[in-house]
Amino acid sequence: MKNQNQNPAHNGREQENTPMTEPEYFRAIGRLEAQVQTLTTAITELKTKVEGMDTKLADLDRMANRWKGGFAVVLALGAIAGALLEQIIKPFFNR
Repeated sequence: MKNQNQNPAHNGREQENTPMTEPEYFRAIGRLEAQVQTLTTAITELKTKVEGMDTKLADLDRMANRWKGGFAVVLALGAIAGALLEQIIKPFFNR
């Protein structure tokens, strides 16, 4: 059994297979046009949101690449500092 809410452009007359009058056709067409306009608006909003997400992901990717390079520099400096401190402190503890 079909639920009448599945297609809101249909009213009871269309499902009974009775002929529709011209104003009823125009009302049905108007309802369909409104639904198409709503869908078009929703799709446009989704496209805008997806484009915004793409931009944000590109920014995050650039930032992550910068941090990767920064991490390598900090790691190298830490290793150098650790090696120097070890060479400086080692004679004091090996008596």
